[in-house]
Formats: sequence, structure tokens, C-alpha cells
Amino acid sequence: MTDHFAKSISCPRCKTPTPWDKNNENRPFCSESCRNKDFISWANEEKVIQGNALYDDVLSDDILDDK
Repeated sequence: MTDHFAKSISCPRCKTPTPWDKNNENRPFCSESCRNKDFISWANEEKVIQGNALYDDVLSDDILDDK
């Protein structure tokens, strides 16, 4: 396979075009800096995956079996 067929994506952090290949150790990010900034924003809970507040604190052991 030749390099001119390499897929390029936008970095999720800064939107810079970034090659998507196994040689890019930071993929999908363009750099270690963008990768670390993204991790820090998740760790600081600046980014979250939305959920249902009714079930946020429920663990699987807390669910009663109605059978």
C-alpha cells in the first residue's frame, strides 16, 4: 500500500488533519500535547458522557430481581 492512500482524520482536540496509521502513536490525536489535554479535560470532568440521573448511582448489585 502506498502512502498517498493513507487516511487522514481531524484531531478531536484541535481539528488539525492527522494521519490515521499505525505509525501515529497518538492517534486519533495529532500530538502528545493534544492527547494529554483531552485526558485532563476528562479527568477534571469538563467532558462527560450523559446518563440518566435516576440510575447514575445504582450498581448492578443494587437492582432487585422482580421474578
